[in-house]
Amino acid sequence: MSRMPPLDAERLSPEQKRVYDQIAGKRKTVRGPFPMWLRNPKLAEHANQFGIALRDHSTIGRRIFELAVITVCRAWSVQYAWSSHAPQAELAGIAPEIVAAIRDNRTPNFKAADERVAYEVAKEIMDTKELSASTYDRAIAQFGEQGTVELISTIGYYAMVGIFLKSFDVRTPTGENPLK
Repeated sequence: MSRMPPLDAERLSPEQKRVYDQIAGKRKTVRGPFPMWLRNPKLAEHANQFGIALRDHSTIGRRIFELAVITVCRAWSVQYAWSSHAPQAELAGIAPEIVAAIRDNRTPNFKAADERVAYEVAKEIMDTKELSASTYDRAIAQFGEQGTVELISTIGYYAMVGIFLKSFDVRTPTGENPLK
């Protein structure tokens, strides 16, 4: 259970209900950081739209998106987001052995250059709180300017999500902790 009590869907304000329904959309549920964000419906609405833009409307594609997400989840040890995104990473085409290596805090053996560069960018930002010129240059060469902006935006968005999930002690749906 989260530190913050769940919202009662029957007691939402009209604005909260409108945003709640938007968030539930394809997900069919409102979980993760959204119950906290719904205390401020505009915040929840914009966070949802930002996440959708990154996930569904970027040039880096779902495979690289999910790889960046699980790399951030591992860096922050965000159990909830990992439990949701690790299976999505595999569905998007990230090899199970890469997901397992990231879970176990080992550097994966990448076969695809785009995966290696995305991982290096996310890992360096999470570990050093900055991005070196050489890693930046590799990102630009691999993804172009727009793709690099999308990649770094994904890293930043999921760092924010991680902060919320950890701060409000949001547990995985099963109560398990896949990250040790």
